[in-house]
Amino acid sequence: MRFQLGDTICADGELYQVIGRITYKNADDGCKWDEYRLIAEKDGSEHWLSVDDVYKEYSIWQMLRVPDRSGYHWSDHGTEVVVFCDGDVDVERGDRAEFTEYEDATEELIISDEIWSDGTEHSKGYYLDEHEFWHVRSNPIARTAANTKKAGSALVLVIFGLVFAMPILTTILSSFHFTTTISKYLKKNSSYTYETSITGNEKQSADVYRAPAGYTIETTARDIINAIEGDTEYVQQDDAETEGALAILTDKEYCVIYMSLEDTVLVQVSDREYAYTTDDDLYHGTSHARRYYRGFYYSNGYYSDSMDYGSKYTSPYSSYDGDIIEYSSSNVYNSYSNSIRQSSIAARSSSGGGLSGGK
Repeated sequence: MRFQLGDTICADGELYQVIGRITYKNADDGCKWDEYRLIAEKDGSEHWLSVDDVYKEYSIWQMLRVPDRSGYHWSDHGTEVVVFCDGDVDVERGDRAEFTEYEDATEELIISDEIWSDGTEHSKGYYLDEHEFWHVRSNPIARTAANTKKAGSALVLVIFGLVFAMPILTTILSSFHFTTTISKYLKKNSSYTYETSITGNEKQSADVYRAPAGYTIETTARDIINAIEGDTEYVQQDDAETEGALAILTDKEYCVIYMSLEDTVLVQVSDREYAYTTDDDLYHGTSHARRYYRGFYYSNGYYSDSMDYGSKYTSPYSSYDGDIIEYSSSNVYNSYSNSIRQSSIAARSSSGGGLSGGK
């Protein structure tokens, strides 16, 4: 079940308008759920609707200043990561928070604490059954399109639809912005030298490139982050050794930048499907770089990818017993990536596009 910005929904007998949406991923098991920011039609109050179709858990919340947990007991704890956001919210992709939830004796009322990098938020709510909330009407553009579909003959519909939709389509299309992938950037950039391709399991493959002469792991990483306009999910360098390997996970790719046995900077990049199905050695990589490559993927990408590929492939990471890489969202490369992404968004906004973000 998924709602769109501007939709009107009914929850527990009250009408609300959807003004924002955040999709979270549980860092522990990779499961995702949606939270919708709502404005009540009757009084303008703010609420949040949580929709978890995986575990069939639904709830509605309001923010609290100071929670009173007397009569409540601990029920859940974990780490939530923002993987998508839209509308009037103040988060961005990659943001994460530690959450703890408490239930009362009836296990109907709930209190939640969320610890973000910029402070702690509290909210109180209660569970809903799936039949207690539903879509009432779509946003104005969708509703007009639906009414148009019902009116007139096919010829009138086509003419009217084109006349009416053209300005809207022009506006929507002008707001779209596509960043390049790491693979395409390296392939098209003559400064990077193609070394080899590694054939993995399930007909998947990874490509290896040599960085330009004089580039360090740091300058290579910053160059790639700039090329993809900061569009990363996770990025972090191994600080256990000097010039440690640096890993980048985007929503489509897994990339590792590392010092080869010949003391040259190499970049291995693949689809996440390759990473999920294959854990071969890095090309001319040290054993330490390989451990970081595998540990970083397992800690930050495997569980999410298992939701996408688990029914199709068997992953060697299902029996992984190696290093667990703790991720710090305040690491220098994640901060750099965020700054590049925000600069890119700001530039697009000044040109007539724009995105908004937030909790």
